[in-house]
Amino acid sequence: MNKIATVMSKLTKWLEQFVKVVSIILLVILVCTVFFQVARRTLTGKSFVEIEEFSIVLASWCAFMTVAYAVRRKVHVRIEVFTEKLPFYPSHILMLFIEATIFVAAVFLVRYGWQLAQNKMMVPMTVLPIKSGYWYISYPVGMAFACIFLLDNVIQEMAIMINGSKNIEQS
Repeated sequence: MNKIATVMSKLTKWLEQFVKVVSIILLVILVCTVFFQVARRTLTGKSFVEIEEFSIVLASWCAFMTVAYAVRRKVHVRIEVFTEKLPFYPSHILMLFIEATIFVAAVFLVRYGWQLAQNKMMVPMTVLPIKSGYWYISYPVGMAFACIFLLDNVIQEMAIMINGSKNIEQS
């Protein structure tokens, strides 16, 4: 189990960096486009409809990539006030149950998100010359990264429980 936990940890460290960089790039582009749109509207009283629609698509991609990053950093749904008071094994069993439950839910979200994106691939965006499926695909892509990170969380929790300590390589 330790070998699996170590390999998974290394893989997810690389994926974490990838998701982090992509999220930062998307956020910078989003902020720049919104700033440009606001400046143009303020100076000329006119705006580009294309930039508004592009900003909506970017916001969706940014949101789901940061959801995956939050899962990796374990800052998603978590109330440590209760788990800190539990003894070692009950605490980790509870965390394992929570992570596994969220993992199963995330797998369903990837599946249904993919179906939604496929259904929207034939629908054009209002202004941009792309299909709206590229907007909707941000949902299953972000949740797929979250699934990988959740799987790593489950594996790390199991390794900690098997070893009886927190000496497993974690970030």
